[in-house]
Amino acid sequence: MKNRAASPRRSRVGRTALPLIATVALVGACDSAVGIPTDQAAAPSSSTVESTTAESPAAGSTTPESTVSTPPPIPPGPPVSEAPGNPDAAAALRPFVNDLTGGGIGVVTAKCWTVPPTDIPTMYFDVGAILTAVAAPAVDGQYAVTWTGPTATVAIKRSEIASGYACPAVYPTGTAAVFDAADAAYTVDRYLGRIAGIPVNPNDVEVSYPLVCESRGTWDPNGTGLPTAPPLAQNPAILPSITSFDPDSVFVTAQNGIYTQVNADIIDASGAYQNRTFVLTVGGEGYCIGDIA
Repeated sequence: MKNRAASPRRSRVGRTALPLIATVALVGACDSAVGIPTDQAAAPSSSTVESTTAESPAAGSTTPESTVSTPPPIPPGPPVSEAPGNPDAAAALRPFVNDLTGGGIGVVTAKCWTVPPTDIPTMYFDVGAILTAVAAPAVDGQYAVTWTGPTATVAIKRSEIASGYACPAVYPTGTAAVFDAADAAYTVDRYLGRIAGIPVNPNDVEVSYPLVCESRGTWDPNGTGLPTAPPLAQNPAILPSITSFDPDSVFVTAQNGIYTQVNADIIDASGAYQNRTFVLTVGGEGYCIGDIA
């Protein structure tokens, strides 16, 4: 669970105005039959009176008590609608909503270390719009569960749901979720922090929060028409061990169609300075890194 304050080791994420838009995909009657008996039981004779006496349990016997299973109570707080078929989604979003309404931006900033810190004040400022959205019916889509209100849409990714504390993306209703330059730079910042042994949070590990693009044959940043699997997915050791990096050097330097380039200054295991180039695209969990040059 994301219930720990983020490390104070760094607070800045380099940004450029190079937005990349990715759309988060969204995706009873009952029939009743009344049985009609074909044979009616003969009515008893008027001269015959039948009586039925319920038998009592024999002395000393016990009657098993019925056990009724009841769902756990919903924690108090603003209403969050359930996602049909995915009860974990609302359960993961409720703690965030309670913290946002009870503690404010400062509390959720400390817990939402998967979100660029620079984005949180603007993304979560309209608490009323967020509460109206999460009270609306939820839709379980391909990559995220989404609540749509009149003015704001709230979406949580699969990794956020699995964590038990979901920090959502919030964007204007009628638009697509936007992954901007801050998201791209923060993805690289988190990736380098892991390798250097200073992750933004101890729980920030690849198996729980994927930052490397999936190994699918769709990678073609140069537009060759011959896509391959992302090089980093094929060889996770492209970047050697590093001892440190400069978080202020991490910023977007180029954008080409659906691919974004981020540069960063690192110190490798030998103590040598390097400037490395990271190529990213948007996948099911947001930005992912496909190659490092």
